[in-house]
Amino acid sequence: MNPDALFWKVVNGQLPLSKAAMTLGWRFDRYDEAQGVVHIEYQAGPGLTNPLGNIQGGILSAMLDDCMGPAIYLDLPPGKVALTIESKTSFIHPAAPGVIRGEGWIEQRKGGICFTAGRLLNDSGHILATASATFRIGSLRWHGLTIPGPVADGIMKWKLRRIADS
Repeated sequence: MNPDALFWKVVNGQLPLSKAAMTLGWRFDRYDEAQGVVHIEYQAGPGLTNPLGNIQGGILSAMLDDCMGPAIYLDLPPGKVALTIESKTSFIHPAAPGVIRGEGWIEQRKGGICFTAGRLLNDSGHILATASATFRIGSLRWHGLTIPGPVADGIMKWKLRRIADS
């Protein structure tokens, strides 16, 4: 865990959540360092439902991505990014609006590639969906140039604030 990671600045309220996270009702619950599991809670509102009244499957996939990504980001130094390059979601149980609990963890890390897994559960503990994803970890780049860590950190902070204000 890197206490200087940009992720912790978002969790601590020093930087705003992304608009996607706000839409999903994202809230950091805790990080179990011993198990390496990030716990996220979502307040899934009725605006995220399909015509049957369940949370739409693509939304559940986005929630899973927003559980697995933090498992990587909580340790990334400034200037590094993790980009989803592949993801697979399996839908187990219909998800009703309300509280959905998410868990994300790293299965394996090999160089610049990280393999993750995650799951969503309802308040009764029933598994709603599971996922696996592959992320590519690299340096933040602009016009083909690698941006140094301190500059990248400043750019990411500026970008998050700018998005939150729009």
